Amino acid sequence: MISYEIAASAITTASPEQIFAVLDDFGHWPAWMPSFENVRVDLPEGSTPGPGYRFRLSGRVVHADMQVVEFTPLIRVTRFQISFPPLTGFNRCRIVPLENGQSRIERVDSIDLHGLIASLLDTTQRRRFERLADEFLEALKHRVEGTPHVKP
Repeated sequence: MISYEIAASAITTASPEQIFAVLDDFGHWPAWMPSFENVRVDLPEGSTPGPGYRFRLSGRVVHADMQVVEFTPLIRVTRFQISFPPLTGFNRCRIVPLENGQSRIERVDSIDLHGLIASLLDTTQRRRFERLADEFLEALKHRVEGTPHVKP
């Protein structure tokens, strides 16, 4: 098994509560998250996000099973298992309150790949993952600040 991390950060004028109100609203992710236009979000009935909360993201061919594993006022961590290519990992969002009412959003994706998959993952694909992490933070920032976002 080979693991790697992708990290990105952004500064926003939104509070941690505003940021997590958007992040915890899993059913509305496709409305603002890059590359999620054709993704269906299946949520459990009668359950609210918190530790142990499970949901599924389904695309045309691929699905991802998600579970919230950490849920604090400044951190959210979600474990994922993607069907194809088969990979697992964690998404971590941490909010760092800054001076002047700003916050830094730090996103770290830890991805675990089987050796064969990792050997097929070239630098171009890794750069694509890094670009997607940056696009995610820009879209989140615009969503929580209520400013227009032009998708790249």
